[in-house]
Amino acid sequence: METPSYVLYSDLKGFGRVSNRDAALVLLSDAPYGGASIRARAMGERTFLSRVVHAEPGRFPRECFDDFASSAHELETAILPRLGGGAAARAAFLEHYSGPAASAMHDAVVRTGGDGSLYLNVLQKVMGSRQVSEGVRGRLCFMLFLVTGCTGSPQQAMDAVSAYARKTLSLGLYTTETSVGPGCQQAAGRREDVRLGLLRMVGREAMLPVHPLSTDPEGTVIGALAQGPHAITDVGYDVSRRHARVFREDGTWWVQGLGSTNGTTLVTGDAHETVVVEPPQAERRPGEDFGPVRLSNSDLLCLGVTTRYLVLRIAAPQGD
Repeated sequence: METPSYVLYSDLKGFGRVSNRDAALVLLSDAPYGGASIRARAMGERTFLSRVVHAEPGRFPRECFDDFASSAHELETAILPRLGGGAAARAAFLEHYSGPAASAMHDAVVRTGGDGSLYLNVLQKVMGSRQVSEGVRGRLCFMLFLVTGCTGSPQQAMDAVSAYARKTLSLGLYTTETSVGPGCQQAAGRREDVRLGLLRMVGREAMLPVHPLSTDPEGTVIGALAQGPHAITDVGYDVSRRHARVFREDGTWWVQGLGSTNGTTLVTGDAHETVVVEPPQAERRPGEDFGPVRLSNSDLLCLGVTTRYLVLRIAAPQGD
């Protein structure tokens, strides 16, 4: 199976002309690991290096790797001259790690049971930033690729890229602001003690799968960079990292905004009325609070201008 680690090393070898041994020398830590360091073992044992290259996600803990920011910088510095150097090399670097390499890593994450949508959403945040140069975007895309390949975890990659962007570049991964149109008065939904799921709609087409909504007290968080066992990250570019929360309380389902940039609305399935769950940031007054809005079967939940979910009844899991 092509794991995220395998995709990483194969890409560095094919695109960057960095051998597996040289890549491991940069990526792996010199801290003790079962006696000798993992770097020393990889340099001295070909079979162990092969295990590193083909590692399943989580096979090697974080302490097995060197500082990701330093490793990314060292590898980028090695690769750019091999692409010819200068602006053309930086453009090719960005194009590769926001395009073909990102697609390959996304597929590997999905194959190994990870959240591929989260990887692509972080990538979208990086590419959508108007505050940075082409070179910086390339560096962040590469770091996202590198950390995901090492750890197999888009969550850890997101944390590493966000921390690097804040500390080194004074940059946050923000959401592009759009408009959802004029607001309307809130309207009451109807109470339903049923299980619900969300089916994403793109135009008139339904995009499987159906995302079940959790009945746990914390509910389900929807957002580009949402995390947790019940998070939904199948969203468009203008959806915030933690955009809205859906939860069930005393048999009634509710949706509440989480301070998103572009707001949330609900089109009721019965009366086809538009309910403002949370206005866009530009239309909110400082400190203004918006309570939860009832959610029912056949409603249409709208996040920003890009993301629409049809609310559906679903069967409860067996044994529930």
